[in-house]
Formats: sequence, C-alpha cells, structure tokens
Amino acid sequence: MSQLRPLSLVTSVVRAAGFADAEVDGEVVALSIDKGTCYGLNNVSSRIWRELTVPVSVRDICGRLLCEYRVDQVTCEQEVLALLEELRAEGLVEARELTA
Repeated sequence: MSQLRPLSLVTSVVRAAGFADAEVDGEVVALSIDKGTCYGLNNVSSRIWRELTVPVSVRDICGRLLCEYRVDQVTCEQEVLALLEELRAEGLVEARELTA
C-alpha cells in the first residue's frame, strides 16, 4: 500500500463517490453505501462537507471559514487540514494537487 502525500493548502479536495448524506438539526450524517458505515459531522465539519460538492482547494475552504467564524488563520488551517486528513483516511474525500 502506498503512502498518501499529506494534504496542503493547495490540495484540491472533493467528496468521494458512494456516500449518501442527510442534514439533521444542522449537522450532516453521511452513510457509506459500500461499507454500511455511518459518519456524524459536527456543525463546522458539516459546513466543510457542504463545500466539497465540487473540487475546491483547502486554501479556499479556509478563506470562507475565516469570514464566517472567529478563528485565527493558523488554527483554522491546521484544524481544516486535520479534519480533511481524517475524512480522507475514512474514504469520504479524495484529494489531488492543483496544477498551475
């Protein structure tokens, strides 16, 4: 099994295929159709999940969150990258480097 390259601010991320999702009280519940696994996302994670309907850079996600939440840039970037790494490890998102 090959090692995945760590995500960065210039990585493009998008939802992986094979998941059904629903919003419950402002939070997203995603179900893996293949695995039969259910994932519950909190308010901020749900906000990020909504951004992933089309490929988007991690930098753009952070920029939008900085406009909506009271958080400093470094903390935002670190936490978004950590969440996206978790989602990628679970197979919920796919990533690729943006080309210039």
